[in-house]
Amino acid sequence: MVERLPGVAPLIRRSNQGLYSDTPFVEEIASVEMPRKFSFPSIKMYEGTGNPDNHIAQYKQGILAVAIPQDAREATMCKGFGSTLTGLALQWYINLPTKSIKSFAALSDKFVEQFASSRDLEKNLDDLYEILQHRNEPLCSYIARFNQAKVAIPECNADTAISAFKRGLLPEGDLYKELIKYECMIMKDVLSRAWAQVRSEEDVASMAKAGPKYDQKSSKPTRNDRDEPSHPKSARETSNPNRGRYQHRPLPRSEGMMVYTWSDISHLAISKPELIGVLRQMGPQVKWPPKMKAA
Repeated sequence: MVERLPGVAPLIRRSNQGLYSDTPFVEEIASVEMPRKFSFPSIKMYEGTGNPDNHIAQYKQGILAVAIPQDAREATMCKGFGSTLTGLALQWYINLPTKSIKSFAALSDKFVEQFASSRDLEKNLDDLYEILQHRNEPLCSYIARFNQAKVAIPECNADTAISAFKRGLLPEGDLYKELIKYECMIMKDVLSRAWAQVRSEEDVASMAKAGPKYDQKSSKPTRNDRDEPSHPKSARETSNPNRGRYQHRPLPRSEGMMVYTWSDISHLAISKPELIGVLRQMGPQVKWPPKMKAA
């Protein structure tokens, strides 16, 4: 007898009256009542394509955060697990054989085994040596990528992690040279020096981005600027750089002449008497100050 015609939807089967009482758990778990006012933790639903290990871990953490009596915790974890599944994963849970689950550990093992194809490949220590700092990559980015790979490796050896971290650094970088000179025994010390180098690089980059700032001290006039007169110089004054500085300064008293006070001429190569002699030889070109009248 043909059950159904090709291309025709299957007949709707009547539900078995005892179907809802069927459970995949043994009597010791199925008979435990759920705590009153209990609400399952809000976690992402698992449809069968994600990492099953991550879903189990997330579910455990959510249950631990809920106040559940100790004698009801195992049964609650078993009964509540189905509410976190959807799609193919929920269909698998419904089809579990009756009274085949004795504990949550047995349930989680069957769950992980069923969806093992969706698990992430397990990392090993050799994978750390594949984490290399790219050219022009910021040090903080390399540290983040290395730590992400290190966390995924169970029981990561400290010596191997330190060796892989140094090997991945750019050899011309300051951090690589420092770690070669000063060996670190624990990963914590390596990361401390690494983050110190990150802060140093960020400070240098911040200063370079800001550009040179205006220096108020550099805007003040120098001593030479203050000594020079503010009025424009004539061509005659320009040809004689010392003329403008001393032509209005009085000369010392010499041979009956009344002269004013000398300015400091220690920077000249001749003495004051020699300078007066040179001025006298210039004749009428030099204009001497008038003699002081007697009182």
